[in-house]
Amino acid sequence: MQLISVGIARSVWLFDVNELNPTGKTIFPDAFLWLAEKYAFQTFPKSTTELDSDKKGYLFKAGAFQTDEDAIIVNFSFFNDGVVAETWASTEKGDLFLDEVLRSVARKYGLTYRPEMIRKQYVSELVVSLDHPLGNINPRIARFCQMMTDMFRRHNLPPFEMTGMIFASDTSATAYKPPGFGVERKLGVPFADNRFWSRSPFTTGEHLRVLEEFEQMLAA
Repeated sequence: MQLISVGIARSVWLFDVNELNPTGKTIFPDAFLWLAEKYAFQTFPKSTTELDSDKKGYLFKAGAFQTDEDAIIVNFSFFNDGVVAETWASTEKGDLFLDEVLRSVARKYGLTYRPEMIRKQYVSELVVSLDHPLGNINPRIARFCQMMTDMFRRHNLPPFEMTGMIFASDTSATAYKPPGFGVERKLGVPFADNRFWSRSPFTTGEHLRVLEEFEQMLAA
């Protein structure tokens, strides 16, 4: 397996914002302007009236965050129940960004930030190249695809292949509705290129480990 690109790496940190600012200090819009300058956001709210009507939060777009390796692009969102970072690097780097933001804001404005107050959720989307076809998961899949190929040959269709698999949790009794783990062929890309799009509710590192285990299963 080879990682081709990171589609999105979203880190969601949930907490009660009132715990961050227990004495109700007035920090806006000054904090907006300070964050925009610190991370060079290209677009950001100038006042508390600029609440995004769709997401019901304050959105900061196309900022720059310096990691140990390099500077990465980051989007940041602030809501009543937490904060979100989106990068095209990894959720691990998104976590580093959010931790730095909360620690920096707490120091500057005298707020209360404790790592234990955070509940974390993730969405990871990756494009990878797999070395084995999905149909390897079971020889019956290959026979089924061959049956359809033979049946529809008269329609001049290319051979059939299994193009995706999805694994999900039963979220019917929970408020949290994470995406499942899925692998499917990247749309618009020839099958011969072996490009697959994968989504998961894991960190980027965990997502890669699951994909590696998944491909070992295909290889076997």
